[in-house]
Amino acid sequence: MEKSFFVNDSYYTSKEITVLGNTYSVTIVTGKYNYVQIRKVSNNPFGSSGKQFDNFDHAQEHYKCPEMKVQLLLIELKLI
Repeated sequence: MEKSFFVNDSYYTSKEITVLGNTYSVTIVTGKYNYVQIRKVSNNPFGSSGKQFDNFDHAQEHYKCPEMKVQLLLIELKLI
């Protein structure tokens, strides 16, 4: 599922991915602000806002799971 909107001179696109049975929301922000935010949706009892990264390279360095790295690469290349 993909959601997109434009606020504060920035374009926000949010996609949901599933990695090892967990659902994550990946938000890509471009325009005035540029960053990638990843939030775990499933099994998140406190509803934390997730982690924010400067770009996809920093996000991929943070995660050790190969499946997560592949999913992030597919989003970066706009294949999903």
